[in-house]
Amino acid sequence: MVEEKTIDKKKLEITLENTLDYKKPRRELEQYPTPPEIASKILWEALLRNDIEDKTILDLGCGTLRLGIGALILGAKRVVGVDIDYRVLEETIEWIRERKYTVYTLLLNGDALEIELRNIDTTIMNPPFGVNPRNKGLDMMFLRKALELSKTVYTIHKHSPGEEKLVREIASLNSYAIVYREKALMPIKMMYPRHRRRVYRVEVDIYGLKKEGVVENEY
Repeated sequence: MVEEKTIDKKKLEITLENTLDYKKPRRELEQYPTPPEIASKILWEALLRNDIEDKTILDLGCGTLRLGIGALILGAKRVVGVDIDYRVLEETIEWIRERKYTVYTLLLNGDALEIELRNIDTTIMNPPFGVNPRNKGLDMMFLRKALELSKTVYTIHKHSPGEEKLVREIASLNSYAIVYREKALMPIKMMYPRHRRRVYRVEVDIYGLKKEGVVENEY
């Protein structure tokens, strides 16, 4: 667990602004950094529900590990990050080594949908939304995998009635309850040649899901 002095949600957001960003993002992998204001929101909710402190956290599709680093700042015992892009993981491990996070962190290069892990307490992730036609449905594949690997999952999905219905159906089929849901606008900065605006604002839903039997109150 990383030693931190007192921190509040706003300080967490400011700290996350200084974490590593993508140097050469790959559009086919839908590599978008989780904006600090969204990352701090989902992490703070997980903290308040006692799902971070002294826990083993999985950041599935971790990219530059912004969510994982945030979990460490909030008192996670250890963080496991999984990503398919080896180049990004190389950059990330160099960044965390310089800041002495490596003792609390395990980075794994591989397909997030194929990984097998044990003893994960909480998954916190920002999966690909599947907006690229070749990635259609990938966000729900990530969700199913996260539910397989941990009893508590915090995840971000593009908002639509259809997406919400799918999340609820997948949760129910796997005996999970939605204990938290919040709408938010996710700012996405101009990153790729096809982008025409400096900032896009995408409506998203942030979910917290818990395995039935470890649930407090369903949302």
